[in-house]
Amino acid sequence: MRLCLSLEVVPVFTPPREMGFQAMIAGYNGWWQAKVGARFHHAALGDWPECSGRFVAALRQRRAARFAAAPSRRPFPQDGRLDLPAHPQGQLVDLRRTDEAGRVEVLGHPIVADPRWLRRLVRVDVDLVKGQMRL
Repeated sequence: MRLCLSLEVVPVFTPPREMGFQAMIAGYNGWWQAKVGARFHHAALGDWPECSGRFVAALRQRRAARFAAAPSRRPFPQDGRLDLPAHPQGQLVDLRRTDEAGRVEVLGHPIVADPRWLRRLVRVDVDLVKGQMRL
């Protein structure tokens, strides 16, 4: 988190077991296990990379148009410095699910979002410079 903030990248956090950003990775892992892990049996561990590589190459070819249409990513700066004693600056985006009373806990602080928002996913913007959280 601190490294992202020092590089002026807004980190986004999702709670564990929540469907969201990490769901695509979990889906890919499950798909790999179904298409490669369950279908092929190898006598030696060294045989897996070739089989897995064929699956990954076919998947990349299949999704090539989607990859080409995706926005470009910024390169990671080579001169990025992490100053741990400095107070973190910038903004965080945190996704949390409300409980049965419409509350969320963000960075150790309980917040009442809305008593009518039961078990809803809410976005929390944290401004570390102003010391404010906004739902």
